[in-house]
Amino acid sequence: MLKLYHYGDSLCSMKTRLCLLEKEVEFEPHFVDLMNWEHLTDSYKKLNPNSVVPTIVHDGTPIIESTVINQYIDEVFEGPSLTPGDPVARAKMRVWCKVQDDILHPAIQKPTFNLLLKPKLSKKTDEELDDWLSRHPLEKSRKLFRGAARGPVNEEALEDATRQFNFVFERMELALSEGDWLCGREYTLADVACAPILDRLGQCDWLNLFEPYPRLSEWSERIRGREAFKKMRPKDNQRFVNLDL
Repeated sequence: MLKLYHYGDSLCSMKTRLCLLEKEVEFEPHFVDLMNWEHLTDSYKKLNPNSVVPTIVHDGTPIIESTVINQYIDEVFEGPSLTPGDPVARAKMRVWCKVQDDILHPAIQKPTFNLLLKPKLSKKTDEELDDWLSRHPLEKSRKLFRGAARGPVNEEALEDATRQFNFVFERMELALSEGDWLCGREYTLADVACAPILDRLGQCDWLNLFEPYPRLSEWSERIRGREAFKKMRPKDNQRFVNLDL
């Protein structure tokens, strides 16, 4: 049985859960509580030295990094192929996966911290915040969470995120002129990689960003209609906004 180490409301975890569900691969879930820094424990670092989720363990071997994990899953397990047979389409798929890693993921972190985490963390007293953050070993991360907890919403960061989304969404709109999916007629790892942003943008009440892009809006509806996407979404008690931090 494949083991999946993941966190419910983590976008990268969503990406790998979606891939596993699309491939109909059975897996044994192991919840890693990011908000209690379980990804920073020595035991987890033995599986994933980067201290991030997800990680899969297959036949005793850990595989890390969600994009690499999804490629591995598609190559190793039976089920519908999520990789195009055509080399050009396959190259396009890999570019979209890289765009998700390099642009979409950093962009979504800005509304995540400002619109989802800030209202929760701002309720903590200074003593509660210090106690919570004292268990985090990385100074850079402590500063990031402290910045989210105190001070006003960073409007400049949100504007920058909007620009990044529009940059990618214009490209997605053009790509979708050639078919229902990002690589044409085939649903691929590219769609799997980008799909979780729909969940997070919905949480942030930012789905209006799709309005100027009719093909992208139709793509998002097709994604949301897939059974694997519905099953992939976190339960309410796994959401950042519903956690007792």
